[in-house]
Amino acid sequence: MPLRYFIHVLIFLIGCQTKFSSDNQLEILAKIGDRLITRQDYLNRTEYTLRPDYCRGNQYLHKKIILNNLIAEKLLAIEAESVNNQINSDNFNTFLKGRKEQAMRQLLYFEKGHNKVLLEEDEINHFFKMAGRTYHVNYFSFPGGAFADSVKRAIDEGMSFNDIYSVNFEGNIPDRDVNWIDNNDPFISDRLFNNEIQKGQVIGPYSLNDGSAFIMRLNGWTDRMDLSEQGNIDRREKVINTLKERKGKLIYKSFIKNIMKGKNIKLNEDVFFPYANAISDQFFRSREEKQTAISNALFEAGEFLSLEDIKPMNKKYQDLIILSVNEENWTVKDFEIKLASHPLVFRKKKMDKSEFSHQFKLAIVDFIQDHYLTKKAYELGLDKTDTIYLNESLWADSFTAYQSAKLLMSTQSDSVEQHIIMKPIIDNLQKKYSPQISINMKLFESIKISSIDMFVTQGNVPYPVIVPSFPSFTNDSYIDYGSKIN
Repeated sequence: MPLRYFIHVLIFLIGCQTKFSSDNQLEILAKIGDRLITRQDYLNRTEYTLRPDYCRGNQYLHKKIILNNLIAEKLLAIEAESVNNQINSDNFNTFLKGRKEQAMRQLLYFEKGHNKVLLEEDEINHFFKMAGRTYHVNYFSFPGGAFADSVKRAIDEGMSFNDIYSVNFEGNIPDRDVNWIDNNDPFISDRLFNNEIQKGQVIGPYSLNDGSAFIMRLNGWTDRMDLSEQGNIDRREKVINTLKERKGKLIYKSFIKNIMKGKNIKLNEDVFFPYANAISDQFFRSREEKQTAISNALFEAGEFLSLEDIKPMNKKYQDLIILSVNEENWTVKDFEIKLASHPLVFRKKKMDKSEFSHQFKLAIVDFIQDHYLTKKAYELGLDKTDTIYLNESLWADSFTAYQSAKLLMSTQSDSVEQHIIMKPIIDNLQKKYSPQISINMKLFESIKISSIDMFVTQGNVPYPVIVPSFPSFTNDSYIDYGSKIN
């Protein structure tokens, strides 16, 4: 991937920005046999991935090339099945299971959190004003526990913010601007934007989920008013969406609390700590290797621990009990089998080796919580919904099409670009399957796309990449096959 391109990396929190539609709201853009491409699929594959040069813009020509490639991906997958050559593997099936269950948990959030939010007009008006405010603060973070207690005592005894920092740290005190619309910790959003505060006020210390703590001082603020009608409409829409997201997360948090009520997790420390110490060397070595690749650097290597990172551990651990959940014993082997489809997600993005066992423990707690949320999603039949079926189909077809193209190109020169080699193959598939292809051209004409390169991921989930990479199989802009959906 050439570095000259301007890449925006957007980090989305779990469930918040992921787009889900109820089954009767799906806008079908194209049908290819028993496969579907929805309007949202088209937008996600166009705007959440890096497109090749020949369709990077937002021209009508580019829109048609994009659609041809999305249809080509489905055609390659169908062709692989038709010749009994569907490319599959245990590893991919495990990956697909993990992807499916992550989507199920996100749909569970959407239905049990986001959809239950009710907003008052006064609330919208208040945060409409706050959305134009920027606070200017100094802050610093530090270890929790005894260190945080000593900071609190120093504040209670009247020690100044500057003196607390200079006693413990060197250099200038960090500063930043804080906006309501940013993805702040809920404590910060509440204290700054939902309470009366004064210039010079010290807030904290406050403990974070990863075990650390922070303190900040308010230096002042500025308010920005947008005098344009469209600007105010956009701000109001953004405020409503953000409030739904944040309040939805609080409602969902209560839902999770009820799901986890009565669940008892016990670590077998005689096994856990030796196991954690044994895999920490492999994990940090694996993290260093990942940081050499730009794709992994974008994902903040160190946030995730997959089965590949521990490969799995020495067989001497396999039959030892590492933990119990509601009196059900999990051996190391049981744990590693589950880890294959659900990589661990660490709360702390950057950690020292000395912190590994503690962060590992927290990640296991979150892992077990996901285990029960997934179980609940299955009980509610979310795996049977069109939304989840289409998500699973998207990843399966993308993988199969990619592997098919790889096989077809195996005898070709590496210097020839994929879309040049694949174009005549795709042309033939378009003709062969034309009777099975139909396109909603009216819907297609209405779609507007961005010309800005974006590579979009979401945070705090086992699989951060939202959609498969763009399928670069053809640069053909002609849609001279199939029929129209009325």
